[in-house]
Amino acid sequence: MNTLAVVVALSGDLDLEVRDELHWDLAALIEAPVAIVDMTAVSFADTTFVNAVRETTRMRAARMGNATRLRIVGASAIVKRMFTIGHLQTLVDFFGSIPEAEVEWSPAVFRHITLADVASP
Repeated sequence: MNTLAVVVALSGDLDLEVRDELHWDLAALIEAPVAIVDMTAVSFADTTFVNAVRETTRMRAARMGNATRLRIVGASAIVKRMFTIGHLQTLVDFFGSIPEAEVEWSPAVFRHITLADVASP
């Protein structure tokens, strides 16, 4: 399993016209322990984006056995409101920048095993 944060940077309009591409882009986050969606270059997003995020988190839970939240950077107030209206705010955390989203990540959760950990006494 990958123990690094994966960032998917989106841009342009996130609507029905790009639904399939959006699902492919977000698929990169399915197995990432820390999944960040960068929306700073997004000019428009509708419920197509919200539905894609919901599906991605569903697949993460099915594939990884947990429902870790996606971290969304640079979301507009409207995007945040869509998650609230749809009662989906529990699927995501919002951050102002990628460094803020990464700082919240606690690497201690993903313990690194060293040779000393497995060496015989």
